[in-house]
Amino acid sequence: MKVISFLGFNQYGYTETTYVNPDKTKKFKTAIFQEAIVDFYKPDAVYVLLTKTAKEGISNNATESTWETLKKSLEGKVDLHSIENIPEGHTTEDIWQLFEKLTSFIEQDDEVLFDITHGFRSLPVLALIAVSYLRVVRNVKIVGLIYGAFDAKNKETNETPTFDLLPIVGLLQWTTATDQFIKTGNGQVLASLLKGGETSTQNLGDSINAISKGLQLLRPMDVMQESSLLPDRIKEATKSISKTIPPFATLLKRVQDDYGKFGLNNPSDYQTNSKLALARQVEIIEWYSSKGQVVQALSLAREWLPSLLCHHFDLDPLIENPNRSEMEFLLSSSGMLKDRVTNEIIKQSPYREQWLAVPNDKRTPLTRLWGGGINLANLRNDVLHAGFRRNSRNADAVIQQLEIVIRELKVIAKLWELN
Repeated sequence: MKVISFLGFNQYGYTETTYVNPDKTKKFKTAIFQEAIVDFYKPDAVYVLLTKTAKEGISNNATESTWETLKKSLEGKVDLHSIENIPEGHTTEDIWQLFEKLTSFIEQDDEVLFDITHGFRSLPVLALIAVSYLRVVRNVKIVGLIYGAFDAKNKETNETPTFDLLPIVGLLQWTTATDQFIKTGNGQVLASLLKGGETSTQNLGDSINAISKGLQLLRPMDVMQESSLLPDRIKEATKSISKTIPPFATLLKRVQDDYGKFGLNNPSDYQTNSKLALARQVEIIEWYSSKGQVVQALSLAREWLPSLLCHHFDLDPLIENPNRSEMEFLLSSSGMLKDRVTNEIIKQSPYREQWLAVPNDKRTPLTRLWGGGINLANLRNDVLHAGFRRNSRNADAVIQQLEIVIRELKVIAKLWELN
């Protein structure tokens, strides 16, 4: 484990006190907090960030700099390194210089304890941002964010508490994971963070993971079922999470607002829930489109039309043959196929008469969207064939067509009273 620490300059010198570690199991008497850090955590190495003033400045009534004193006190106890010429300004160049210095000694998979006790001005904040960056690009694990709170010293006992502010870093992780889930539908990181908690948080993690997989793999029934569990599971998990990361409760509300609207218990019960399931699927299609997930949006939109007819004829939309195939036959040929030469009827759907009895203002938008001027079936096939077709559409054309498809779906949903 590596400790990243700061050594500031105090013209009056540092006052000796007894530091108490965060879990109150150890104490160490010293004027320089880094000594207590080494005693508490037994790190492999300590990297001290030094501005020029902090390195060379000598306090009143002292014969050497605080840095020289620290080197002597830690000699033989730990591998001590100085990171010198840390900028004292706040320009963009200063920030990038700090990034470069931190990058030079933080390596792949390092464990880092971060001490901000004697940080100069905004340097601890900048360094924390840099370490958070390295946490991603080099898989660095931050095991502590330590602060020796001299201002909170007990004057009677001369004991100074040490606080671990790691939950601040944890909140950054929770925020990033939640943001990823809300913006992309990928909830794997958020689910993994929830897995480490109590049963209620693990249950919430299971739901988020299931919603994420359902969205990625085009499983709208799974998405609706798991989303229906969100309100209760978020309510239960909030009680636990609020104890350790109180602000995360607000983030969970964002999750509920964004995904709770997809919720429908037992969506595959077509006799009871088909109308609601179709309405939820339009919302999911819009969600796919808003996230730039065009392939999923077109795929679900294409399947939505046969599902709508299954609803109309009171058929189970999860049965491919004959239910869905018959509905597709109605959409593509009004339920009748004739020989081009003899004009004899080759195939006729048993639902043809009922289909033709549907008013034109409800029926025409479906046939136009399916295979007419918009030709959703062909558009979906064009995309799924990855453009390996003659006269395939380019990406911009596909996106423009998707916008038209969604507008038409919403019109159809209104005409068929699904709202």
